[in-house]
Amino acid sequence: MLRIRLRRTGRRKAPSYRVVVAHSRDPRDGDFVEIVGHYNPAASPKTLELKEERVRHWLGVGATPSETVHRLLHSRGLIEKPPRSRGTVAAAAEPADGASGAEASGAEATADGASGAEASGAEATAAEATDADATAADRES
Repeated sequence: MLRIRLRRTGRRKAPSYRVVVAHSRDPRDGDFVEIVGHYNPAASPKTLELKEERVRHWLGVGATPSETVHRLLHSRGLIEKPPRSRGTVAAAAEPADGASGAEASGAEATADGASGAEASGAEATAAEATDADATAADRES
């Protein structure tokens, strides 16, 4: 799978980046397929130079941008979908308003004092006991 991501260049404490297309499993500063731009966040103002035609080509082929590159491409108008918000981990862990039934039952079990894992384990044990009773009834008849 190909990714469009930043490859660090520049000297110590003065980073600049190349925007490259690379395989997702390659290291950050490892091999890449093509350089499609440059980004210098240390300059005032920040500079971003892109080969927009090549970026569109790689996006069309199926390369996925990293979160930072997605934000940069969105600011340039190359991607219409806005980047994910960079909220806290706790905010991301909260369920959406339309929680499913399984999530709701886990929330009820938590209110009773048991954690979600303990509640699901108790439900599984109850189901196993019911299955065992049914098997024993079949053997008797």
